[in-house]
Amino acid sequence: MPRSGVFAFLFSVILSACGNGQGAVSAIGPDDIRSADYALLPCAASTATAPCLLVVAGGKRVLFGTPPGLRAAMDGPVLASLDAVLLFSLQGANLEGLDEVRNAGWTAGRETPLAVGGPSGTRDVVAALNKAFELSDAEIFVKDSPKGGFGAALLGVLPGEGDAKTEVFNTGDLVVTKIESADGRAGYWVDYGGQRAVLQPCGMTLAVKFNEQDAFALSCGADSPNAWPLGKVHYLVEGASAEP
Repeated sequence: MPRSGVFAFLFSVILSACGNGQGAVSAIGPDDIRSADYALLPCAASTATAPCLLVVAGGKRVLFGTPPGLRAAMDGPVLASLDAVLLFSLQGANLEGLDEVRNAGWTAGRETPLAVGGPSGTRDVVAALNKAFELSDAEIFVKDSPKGGFGAALLGVLPGEGDAKTEVFNTGDLVVTKIESADGRAGYWVDYGGQRAVLQPCGMTLAVKFNEQDAFALSCGADSPNAWPLGKVHYLVEGASAEP
């Protein structure tokens, strides 16, 4: 083979090994995050106006935001493994994926009711969804007997609805504080391992404004150094796990 042909062959092999020749790397999923680490994982359904991301920290998985398309954007087992869901608002674009999370997670093996937190009105939304899918749940349970049983299809409600500032999720090491604005939007401070992420939807300023410590902030606007949607996995704590 001529030397030029050898070089062309080797170059094609290198491109194949790299994915598509554009710096592609293997996707990092929740199972790749070690138990003591803290990472923000992109959500394929996320947009600037209807954001979402998955926080994995201390072995817990919390989904922030439920835009439409989550059933296609996340594997069923990932939806089944969520410890909580937190809503940015109850507007349609930010809420339409909640029923997808509820139904796909249950049929994929969720074993307990999934806790949901958000701004004022979340309790009513959760109750309405549970009621709307009551007949469907019964039919699915009779035909397919999902792993978690009939009750695991339900959504529960986290504390703090309507409070301007309150802890809504606390495992002792992972703490999520909700900041709620008067117009029905919710932003969050997510603390783990001495590091904080501030997650704030478009149209809200309070979560960033009232934060008084160094943090990785995701928000909207030209002045935001980290704007929605999150484009790649971002570690806030890495290498803290004792696991190999």
